[in-house]
Amino acid sequence: MPSIAPAIQSLTNAATSLSGVATLGGVIAFHEAGHFLAARSQGITVQDFSIGFGPKILSYEDKDGINYSLRLLPLGGYVSFPEALTEEDKAEWSEEDRKDIEERYANGELKEYSLDDPNLLQNRPVGQRALVISAGVIFNMILSFGAILAIVTSGGVLEPSLNPGVAVPQIVNSEGAGARFGFKSGDIVVKVDGVTLSADEKETSQLVQKIKSSGGKVIHFDVQRGSQMVQLDVTPDKTSKGDGIIGVKLAANIEKVVAKKPANPIEAISMTSKEFSRIFTQTVNGLTRIVTNIGSSAGSLAGPVGVMQMGAEASQQGALLTFAALISINLGIMNALPLPALDGGQMVFLAYEALAGKAVDQKIVRGVNGAAISLLIAVSLGLLLSDVEKLIPSSFR
Repeated sequence: MPSIAPAIQSLTNAATSLSGVATLGGVIAFHEAGHFLAARSQGITVQDFSIGFGPKILSYEDKDGINYSLRLLPLGGYVSFPEALTEEDKAEWSEEDRKDIEERYANGELKEYSLDDPNLLQNRPVGQRALVISAGVIFNMILSFGAILAIVTSGGVLEPSLNPGVAVPQIVNSEGAGARFGFKSGDIVVKVDGVTLSADEKETSQLVQKIKSSGGKVIHFDVQRGSQMVQLDVTPDKTSKGDGIIGVKLAANIEKVVAKKPANPIEAISMTSKEFSRIFTQTVNGLTRIVTNIGSSAGSLAGPVGVMQMGAEASQQGALLTFAALISINLGIMNALPLPALDGGQMVFLAYEALAGKAVDQKIVRGVNGAAISLLIAVSLGLLLSDVEKLIPSSFR
């Protein structure tokens, strides 16, 4: 039996890793399904539905000529739409490109479309194109909401049961005002300037704000330390911006954490909406911090391998639904950014067309999108290499 245990453990690890990969692929596929279904429901011609980039691993073409493929690099996916080419477009082909394209037309790999074909995406009104482009992000939000709803209905939402006061779990700065005037790790602040603190999660943020706006004035703390009550008079230090700071970590005074389950479907939807809003806000704030502090945040960014590793860890902890919800929200928000090649960037082009009454020149659109896609792939490959490097033991570097 002992000799079998390592093999079973290896199989278990492989299964959890595959489940993480499958979850990530499923989230990407659901995003692309949004674009695909929005197009097909309006009778718009679709050319390719692809998960991943690079060489094909698996592919299938249906009776409508749509090619479905799974590709080598798990860096995303795409739904592509055929375009009708003008004579001006064809005139820009090199002789080598012309021969290659004509050969692909001849063997049926490519199909030529009329410039006025009503089923081409490029010939549809702005509103219909906007629906196709935005559907991926909408599907991500639907998937995330659905995953959170499943979590809420099956296991409930973890909610802390609070005791009165604000906890001091850690002294952040041993030379800060808090440490100098007597605060210790494990203290519970029960009164501030004679006002008793209640068992409310807002007390923590209100105390932080009080310290921040103290202006260097003394704050009187009544602190519970074990079975003793201690009084501390603390004069906060000042930051370069003039904000008060005492160098301790403040947190809600949690007695225990309980799982609250919804009593009925209406409460389930309400609890899910609250959780979705909380995670959405945290994700936006996190991405904002990364963008505004890109230098310090670069080392903590994860590429596809890092995300798959997170998925494997989530699988081991039985938290794949949570992982799917988080990844789906992240993918949706990232794609909504107004950057070229992303869904948000395409919506910017459509907004210009709607306001100006004319489309952006397709040469400009192709050029900008092509450059942006190249940059995104380069960044993704850079993150991929960083992920691989992190997996290599330091003794082998």
